[in-house]
Amino acid sequence: MTLETANRLVQLRKDHGLSQEELAERLGVSRQAVSKWERAESSPDTDNLIALASLYRISLDELIRGTSTATPVEPGDPDNPLPEGSYFEHKAQEAERAREHRHHAFPYPVLVAIAYIVLGACFNLWHPGWLLFLTIPLYYLPASHRSPLRLLGNPVMVTIIYLLLGFWCGLWHPGWVVFLLIPVLNAIPFK
Repeated sequence: MTLETANRLVQLRKDHGLSQEELAERLGVSRQAVSKWERAESSPDTDNLIALASLYRISLDELIRGTSTATPVEPGDPDNPLPEGSYFEHKAQEAERAREHRHHAFPYPVLVAIAYIVLGACFNLWHPGWLLFLTIPLYYLPASHRSPLRLLGNPVMVTIIYLLLGFWCGLWHPGWVVFLLIPVLNAIPFK
């Protein structure tokens, strides 16, 4: 990406009254990604270019090459909502359908309950077996939060690790150190 294009992205964002965080939220990317685009350190992928053009109501050609004739839109302006059938509306509907399908497609909490009963009844593991219930919120994490390092920064996962260290290894005292993983790993910008 050229510096001229990066400067155009900054100007368009400011003309539309958006912060980097607000733009990142609308596009479903990190603030760091928007910042890198605006510093010409990386380029938006095709989907994000389409989303930017739709948001700013300009063509891709205008977005990439300049000569923009876009009209600034005030944030939250009820007189100027996104056009019917816009890219964002389509993406929001698609994401909602995927979320609903995922939550209804596989009854993970039921599987956990069955596993708990089997572990308790067959192996008398009622006590450590209840830890399985802590995995339910991890199952419903978005895919972007499931990388191994991001999972280790998740408070639920850290609690599971701490309890396992305490119950099975008796390491209650030194085990609390795992809670330091939460701020450390969450400070790292993962893609």
